[in-house]
Amino acid sequence: MATTSNFGTEQDWAQPDPFGGTTAADRARNLVRARRHTRVVRTLRFSLPSAAAGIVVLYFAMILDTTGWVAGIPKLELPRILPDNLTMDNPSYEGFNKDGGKYVVRAKTAIQDLVNTEFVRLNDITGDMTDANKSKTNLTAAKGVFNTKTNQLELAGGIDIVAESGLKAKLSTATIETNENIITSKEPVLVEMPSGTIRSKEMRILSKSREIAFVNDVKAHLVPPKPDVAAENAPKPEKQPATPMFGGGEGPIDITANRLDVDDTDKTATFTGNVKARQGDATMATAALEVQYEGGDTGADGSATAATSPGAGTKIKRIFSKSPVVMTRAPQDRVTGASFDYDAVKQVAVVDGDVEMTSGADRNATGDRATVDQQADTILLTGGVVAIQGRNQLKGERLFVERATGRTQLSSPAGAGEKPGRISTRFYRGDEKEQTPKQKVQQLADEAAKAAATGAVGVFKTDPTAPIDVEAGRLDVDDRSKQAVFKSNVHAVQGDFVVRTSELRAFYTGAAGLAEEDTAGEEKAPAEITRIEARGAVIVTSKNGQNATGDWADFNVKENQVVLGGDVILTQEKNVVRGSKLTIDMLTGESVIHTDPGAAWSATAAPTDKKGQGFTMRPGTASRPSAIFYPRDKKQDEKKPSAAASDGAGASGPDGGWSARSPRAEGE
Repeated sequence: MATTSNFGTEQDWAQPDPFGGTTAADRARNLVRARRHTRVVRTLRFSLPSAAAGIVVLYFAMILDTTGWVAGIPKLELPRILPDNLTMDNPSYEGFNKDGGKYVVRAKTAIQDLVNTEFVRLNDITGDMTDANKSKTNLTAAKGVFNTKTNQLELAGGIDIVAESGLKAKLSTATIETNENIITSKEPVLVEMPSGTIRSKEMRILSKSREIAFVNDVKAHLVPPKPDVAAENAPKPEKQPATPMFGGGEGPIDITANRLDVDDTDKTATFTGNVKARQGDATMATAALEVQYEGGDTGADGSATAATSPGAGTKIKRIFSKSPVVMTRAPQDRVTGASFDYDAVKQVAVVDGDVEMTSGADRNATGDRATVDQQADTILLTGGVVAIQGRNQLKGERLFVERATGRTQLSSPAGAGEKPGRISTRFYRGDEKEQTPKQKVQQLADEAAKAAATGAVGVFKTDPTAPIDVEAGRLDVDDRSKQAVFKSNVHAVQGDFVVRTSELRAFYTGAAGLAEEDTAGEEKAPAEITRIEARGAVIVTSKNGQNATGDWADFNVKENQVVLGGDVILTQEKNVVRGSKLTIDMLTGESVIHTDPGAAWSATAAPTDKKGQGFTMRPGTASRPSAIFYPRDKKQDEKKPSAAASDGAGASGPDGGWSARSPRAEGE
């Protein structure tokens, strides 16, 4: 039941005429007024209590703000649109990559371009990119432009990129293709990693495939891992060795190239285009260099593992180049080859194809392949090996050097279906200026040939300054004891002087230049032979067929003297002389035979004024020379032996040769 009340003035309210009655119009008008009044009452029933509550809340908020309680409550700022070019505060853009990754781009302000509505200008940008493996990359930039149609973000001004793997990049400008998760920069960049830094003029990061390309003027500065505490506290040698030429040094490595491609999935880094690497005073130059490494992996949840957390760095496994390489080390060491392969785990370096190793101005070694084992401290050179020090030369098929022990072995092993080969060496005495002139050498050779033609026995004259050529099955060099041992059918030649034996031992001074430990700045004198020993059956031969055999022989290079001992036999054609020791002066050709006290007989050359050829017999004397032979010249008509021998001389044999007889046969 509706009730009405009169809130108006008396004039607004018409009193009914008690005598006139009410009409239908009056009743309708009164009903509308009653309904309006009901709505007003209902509105005031809710608005008045709400207004009162709001006033109370505002009052208490003002009290709390005055006392400082409101400062700890975070303020929620909602994006608001400004009238100038539709500027928004705190915008955020999110999306997903094709591989399932996610990206989020935030900015402090964003301005919508009213002409090109797909472009949005952003200021104070931050972004997060997460790949399918949950590995996250964060970036910040001063400003940028976001294309809402292509989801491409152009950044500029102080760009910093930080990855969970420890990679940090500083860029001037960058383009981010959010759908493909690709970052490209055409301006100079600086990338910091746990293992070093990389600079280039351009960079491209493919986060999806975990690839990075550095282009133009690439400069990498790599720091090797620090050694463990035990190795660091180990005593240092008095003489610090030079930086290893094949890697393994302790200093930082600087590499320059035209391009660097890093594939973190396959763990490879490839430098191409005029590659130059330097560590200390050692350098390497090649067209392309590939590095294989380990480390930098992330776990299944995308976080870095303990071994590869930021700062742990990576470990190089292998460095190789299929292009020709040139390696140098100050002051004068140089190695070249057609290819290079270094196993950093085993510390073994292999240089293959036309290998040439040079040290200083006078040391050089060539071969087909060189293998350097830094842990074992050995060098193996194979295939047509030629080693040169000064004028000294060694040739073989296999040269093995143990630098730790100072030992070297030169050999020529048998190939498949082949017999073992031979090695050859050539040694010189003194400087080239001290060598005998060619005219003098020819004169000595002519004198020896002329003396041999006269029938003189024991003519072993030769040029003592001529090079010594040795051929054998194997050569073992001990650079610490300064000995070189030739084995297996040794054949040594100096001028017209030839020695054959089973084993020949040469003693030398200076350095052989093969196994000594390299020390920076240290000069080494070349090797020079001082004495030679032959053990076993020894055969000495002159140019014109004179032979001397013995059980051992010593060659004093300084005094130009050869001594044969044991059962000595001196032979020329059918002429034979025996003794216990033969001393040969190589400069004059003089030969002296010594005999033991128990010798039954001895012989001396027949006097020059007697005709014919033969020997005069006389008893031997202990510790005294029992026979002396001097080279002599004879006229052309005296070259043939006489028909009969003189008294006291041996008689002519049936074949016209010499025969000896005891003095007792003459009735003495």
